[in-house]
Amino acid sequence: MYTPPYFAMNDAARIAEFLRANSFGVLISFADGELCATHLPFLYDAEQNALFAHMARANPAWRDLEGQSALAVFSGPHAYVSPSWYGEPESVPTWNYAAVHVSGTCSLLEDGGQLAALLHRTVRFYEPGSALLSQADEPFYRGMMKGIVGFRIDIARIEGKAKLSQNKSEVVRGRVLEHLAKSNDAGAQGVARLMREEAE
Repeated sequence: MYTPPYFAMNDAARIAEFLRANSFGVLISFADGELCATHLPFLYDAEQNALFAHMARANPAWRDLEGQSALAVFSGPHAYVSPSWYGEPESVPTWNYAAVHVSGTCSLLEDGGQLAALLHRTVRFYEPGSALLSQADEPFYRGMMKGIVGFRIDIARIEGKAKLSQNKSEVVRGRVLEHLAKSNDAGAQGVARLMREEAE
């Protein structure tokens, strides 16, 4: 990911929070020798330096994952930035956004206990009050487990980028923030929030 220094997201805690808040990512891997993009919910485990996820067993993308290097892409809020907001001549349009790329080596979770633990963590993360886990010993739940494949990515590299007009003057950044904050678009509102946090 092309990341000029002033856009780099280097703080580990900030990246971890980003991955928790934007955990639905795109796994980019090879399947049958071709590039494959799989949209999945992930769990980031900073202590293990790993990402965890699962996909449908019917999805052929898992079959070549074992030992493969792969990339997971996580996107945060994004918004168009008009040059008319800058109040400066010879300005061009751009896009403000935040994203994190995570790359590493994949391994399948073949053990039933590992898969059960992954599902437990996934349900607890995405729906803490869910009653689903109370059915873990029932045929329905066991059947569901047979229909999915869990895997982990042992992380080799994390790249974070928050392009939030840091290369502009404080005055221009303020104008961009003002316009984004007034928008009814959820992406624009999200970028405005990130810009406020960046300025703190």
